[in-house]
Amino acid sequence: MIFIFGYHPITKIEGPVEEHECPNCHNTKHWLLGKMTYYINVFFIPLIPTRTEHFKICPICKFKNEITREDFSMAKDFANLNKEAVHSDMTEQEYEKRLKQLHT
Repeated sequence: MIFIFGYHPITKIEGPVEEHECPNCHNTKHWLLGKMTYYINVFFIPLIPTRTEHFKICPICKFKNEITREDFSMAKDFANLNKEAVHSDMTEQEYEKRLKQLHT
């Protein structure tokens, strides 16, 4: 019997967060909030998570700044709101209203 084991990361990008100048490529863009979880795979199916990295990433050159789990949790709702605003026809008034709800 043959078992195929592996170690594979799965990356999830939550959405854009604050605008920064990248120290690597010097572009000023809205960085993306993301999470990378490494799994042990059996037959290419991720089964056991072994570690998780939280980060902000430059959308141009993919330079990463690791952040803490607490910082990731605080920024996640903001990133999801920004992602929704980018992908839908959300008005500026609706965006401001939902942003105020996040801060309360």
